Amino acid sequence: MKRTISDQYQIRLDKIVAKLSTFGLNAFLVTNPANIRYLTGFTGGDSYLLVTKTASTLISDERYSIQIEQECKNINVYICTLGDYPKIVRSIIKSRQHTRLGVEPDSITLLEYNNIAVLNPKTEIVPLKGFVSEFRQIKDKYEIEIIRESIDTAYNAFTDIRNKVAERHHSRSAVLETEIRDSLEYQMRKYGASDKSFPSIVCSGKRAAMAHGVPANYDVLKESMLLVDYGAVVNGYMSDLTRVLILKTKDKKVKEIYDIVLKAQKAAIKAIKPGRKCRHIDKIARDIINDSGYKKNFGHNLGHSIGLEIHENPRLSLYDKSFLQPGMVVTVEPGIYIKDWGGIRIEDDVLVTEKGCEILSKHVPKEFDECVL
Repeated sequence: MKRTISDQYQIRLDKIVAKLSTFGLNAFLVTNPANIRYLTGFTGGDSYLLVTKTASTLISDERYSIQIEQECKNINVYICTLGDYPKIVRSIIKSRQHTRLGVEPDSITLLEYNNIAVLNPKTEIVPLKGFVSEFRQIKDKYEIEIIRESIDTAYNAFTDIRNKVAERHHSRSAVLETEIRDSLEYQMRKYGASDKSFPSIVCSGKRAAMAHGVPANYDVLKESMLLVDYGAVVNGYMSDLTRVLILKTKDKKVKEIYDIVLKAQKAAIKAIKPGRKCRHIDKIARDIINDSGYKKNFGHNLGHSIGLEIHENPRLSLYDKSFLQPGMVVTVEPGIYIKDWGGIRIEDDVLVTEKGCEILSKHVPKEFDECVL
């Protein structure tokens, strides 16, 4: 059966079809749920999308039949039992005499791969990493607007949490990291998010030295700083922001480190424009931190792309030689982490434009004085 598909999804599918011949493929099997959503609008899981030069076929089971009817149009649909997916792939390949089938090595399981290979002994299976995600790197206007909405949703929730922490701070009433995390994630949903982009990081004081620390039942008001890394999912698209709230200003090192991180972040953002290498943007921020004497205290990449997944390509990394292009949305998140002291990270979501860049989260306060409670 067929459903009607909107123009934006058809355009994306057409690009994939056009790319098949580049790799000498007759068909490509999409198994990554984010890629299937990108190409069809289907938001469910446990499904295949088989793209050929003549048709695209969504293979799923009865759990999603009504959902597919509502979300996907003008596309062939096979509803079968979950274990029969490879057989449907075989029947389509066999009927159309396809001899080279591309697959996604990052998402297809070994069992699925073997089942398809056994059922199609005359078909060459070609693992191609990034076949679909390459197109996802450049966001269209529709995607950018949703990411803006996701950022606004996350910001509104964070504002409420910031006010809550400030009230507790002034009343000297304890507030736990876990309480802040739970309230933040609830508020994001209250403002319209379908989910959090990732488990929120809420760490204070010495615990903020853990770049990906897990919130604990610890009173943040005992410390000088509170690091909050969070994001909201809206219509499938994610935001990713980090802010540090300053709870006490007597520790002069807090401002010293904060100013270095903020300087590094601003310098990197200023350098973002089409044609610049991702590794170059990372180096700008890293050199400022290194020259300030904290070379060993910045151990992760400067940033990554965001979209339907929280970590997409390209990455702002010393090891990424790709070039920035208009439509890419990247995080810029330098940090300094010192054991037995704490950590400062400042993160914004940035859109690469035709002439430079736009900070999509520019309305989220990040100057030191703005972050003092």
